[in-house]
Amino acid sequence: MYTALIVAAGSGSRTRLPFNKVFYEIKGKPLVLYSIERFVADPDCEEVIVVHALPDAPKMASLTKSFPLVKLVAGGDTRQQSVFAGLKLAKGKFVFIHDAARPNLKKAHLDGLKKGLAEKGAATLGIPVRDTVVGILEGCIGEHLDREKTYAIQTPQAFRTEEILKAHLLANNSGTIHTDDTSVYLATFNNKDVKVVLGDEDNIKVTTKSDLLLMEGLL
Repeated sequence: MYTALIVAAGSGSRTRLPFNKVFYEIKGKPLVLYSIERFVADPDCEEVIVVHALPDAPKMASLTKSFPLVKLVAGGDTRQQSVFAGLKLAKGKFVFIHDAARPNLKKAHLDGLKKGLAEKGAATLGIPVRDTVVGILEGCIGEHLDREKTYAIQTPQAFRTEEILKAHLLANNSGTIHTDDTSVYLATFNNKDVKVVLGDEDNIKVTTKSDLLLMEGLL
């Protein structure tokens, strides 16, 4: 049914590690393997494409050699370039794009995204924002956003492969930079909807050293 595209091409500099954070081990397992194993265990997943930083190629190859479904490709200088590199190899009708730095992916998340795809053709995980959110203007509060209508978007994000590939191709050709793949998608398909599927707060993205400590207790 779908291709899983795992983005693992970052450096993890904000974690202050001397290596890519996706190789940080919790309970003897590198973070990236948690996501790989989740997708491999899903019978609807046809293949797993892991996009890695070029210097990490030997280590990633060694780490994934026992997974026949896994394909590797070197990423670009930005996340958007890395996703585009992976999409060009995707063979599934649908693609689930996921950050390797979110190792606490659950089966319920995948099931929810599949339902969202069936309903709207595109879906993403997201959670309601609990804090008051404001827009900033010249260092001061410019506006208060409606918290009831504000969500923090997570990954995976799921799309029809041909559509998100077309959207990334257009973004690449125009030089437009987006913050995530739903933004890339809606810039091209602004007449379509992206279903927001409820995620959970445990599906955090490891960004800082404190996130690593938190993840130690979650996995």
